[in-house]
Amino acid sequence: MTCENQLCIYWEDGACILREVHLDTQGSCMECILVELTEEFLEEKRRELLDKICRQEAAWRESRVDGAGPSGL
Repeated sequence: MTCENQLCIYWEDGACILREVHLDTQGSCMECILVELTEEFLEEKRRELLDKICRQEAAWRESRVDGAGPSGL
């Protein structure tokens, strides 16, 4: 069965590994067990992503100053 919940322990390669699942009245899987993410892990990943975005933005701004960016903007 196809599954989009990558945080479920039963998710593997876009599908549920269980043979049978039950859905509640809203269509959510009743067997779903979410992977527990610690606050420390989330904080680290947030910081990494923010740093990456800041570096990309700085590089973009630098390319605009150097004239390498698209004209007319």
